[in-house]
Amino acid sequence: MSPLDYPQTLHYLASLSPLGIQPGLARITELLRRLGHPERRVPAIHIAGTNGKGSTSAYAASIAQIAARRASVDHQRPFRIGLYTSPHLHRLTERIQYSQHDALTECPPQRLADAVSTVRSACAQAPQVDLTFFEVLTAAAFWLFAQEQLDLAIIETGLGGRLDATRLCQAQATVITSISLDHMDWLGPTVTHIAAEKAGIFAPEVPALCVCLDAAARQVLVSAAQAVRAPMWLHPQTETPDIKPLPSLPSSLQALLPLPGEHQRWNAALAVAALSHIQGPLRPFVRDLDVISEGLRTTRWPGRIETIHPVSAHHQRFADREIVVDAAHNPEGVASLTSWLQSEPERPLTILCGVVVGKLTAGMDAPILYAQRVIACCPPTPRGLAATQLVAEPGFGTAQPIEDWQLALQTALEQTPPGGRLLVYGSIFLMAAVRAALLDEPTDELLVQDPGKVTTPQAAPPLPAPAARR
Repeated sequence: MSPLDYPQTLHYLASLSPLGIQPGLARITELLRRLGHPERRVPAIHIAGTNGKGSTSAYAASIAQIAARRASVDHQRPFRIGLYTSPHLHRLTERIQYSQHDALTECPPQRLADAVSTVRSACAQAPQVDLTFFEVLTAAAFWLFAQEQLDLAIIETGLGGRLDATRLCQAQATVITSISLDHMDWLGPTVTHIAAEKAGIFAPEVPALCVCLDAAARQVLVSAAQAVRAPMWLHPQTETPDIKPLPSLPSSLQALLPLPGEHQRWNAALAVAALSHIQGPLRPFVRDLDVISEGLRTTRWPGRIETIHPVSAHHQRFADREIVVDAAHNPEGVASLTSWLQSEPERPLTILCGVVVGKLTAGMDAPILYAQRVIACCPPTPRGLAATQLVAEPGFGTAQPIEDWQLALQTALEQTPPGGRLLVYGSIFLMAAVRAALLDEPTDELLVQDPGKVTTPQAAPPLPAPAARR
């Protein structure tokens, strides 16, 4: 099977979308066996959650990269780390990052193409294994990280945890950032169902670190950790024996956080706590206060209450507006966004919002209460909900429907007075498109998105508890 270049890789991955989402580990387990089990060759921190797992992964990766740089000097050999996240905003290569030239950098396009080609060839061996879009990328990330001989990988789950392809990573710590309603078609109708799925990443003797505000979901997490004998650190603290309180960040470190919002304090605390449990030569460096401080201060995670300044020639005349984009796409995410909005100085507010089909809209309208103008649009994805349908939802009746997101953005910018604020939130596809347009951000020529076609979930028996991985 001939190797692929990067454009061919994008076309190949796009061709996998009709397979949809198919939770289960049998397919990728067989594929990784054929590849020599690369997932076992790099220790990892495994991060799940409804919201905040991307930010927590970014904090952990930033600290780990600073630690790797210090360790390289002290040990006179290169130390390198990796980061695997999803979805991407503008380029598929954003999902797989690793240390290059002393910095955490996107995977080069051809390097990713080579990894996907290797996975594709292994899939084609008889008997053929048909992987989904996410499974191919996850296998490619595992293979790449092993080839690069990384010392640590930060791995974000895609969906849930128990049956997520990332669950096969060699976790030295597991993290759950939050539990709330999202992806109920796959994870279950209640927060307790969802908690059980996310708790599936817990492993025997591997530290589990969690933030969970829902009492019922919290008890599910506690029971799951106890069932596999995973030592647990939890916020808020419970009276359950042997469950320890998750350490909070000192105020001096909280002051360094570059990502806005009160919720980021606990995302950062999870990252710091999880890194403190890794084994090996990086351990003393990730626990060093100077390393933690620099890592937190230099964390970058676009699209999370991010203020952007237009650089495109077409939009520079709107530079006197404050433009904020946020990937809040479910009620919990919007609640965090609203809390931030309430803490900010009041100024004229215009909102541009769009969501995808199947997402909860209850509670998604909270920021509208603070806005003078609201525009609804259809996000640039086949799954986008029509603007006319969104304004028919409770709470969105005052919004002006403009289907085309580009026209909606232009209208929103023009309706925001100088000195006013434009807030773009809802679908991550809308936020990414707006961000790319305003910043002239390089974007893949072929838009490859995570599959949205709903297939019948495959019934999968629970896996036997894995052996201790510490």
